Amino acid sequence: MNTVRKMHAALAGAITVRTWWSCPGLSGEAFRSWFLDRLMAKINRHDRRQGRRLTPEFQASLYRDAQRLKDIQHRIIHRQFETDILKRRFGHLLTND
Repeated sequence: MNTVRKMHAALAGAITVRTWWSCPGLSGEAFRSWFLDRLMAKINRHDRRQGRRLTPEFQASLYRDAQRLKDIQHRIIHRQFETDILKRRFGHLLTND
């Protein structure tokens, strides 16, 4: 259930939403208030952090791995991927010898 559906269900009183481990569950207006407080806090701190996967180096590695994946489809042998994402999802396509 995504956040919008969850908020609608909570406002309708159908569910309670646990927002952290020790939370007994927020329903309706309490969940809406908590969500807007968290949203405003994120907006107001001007969060410009870049995750590891958004760095130019990682994006270049993803591009090279995508090219390797296309090559593998054309029966060109590759032995490794640079990124953990493609290693996990497509590692079985790599050549072992």
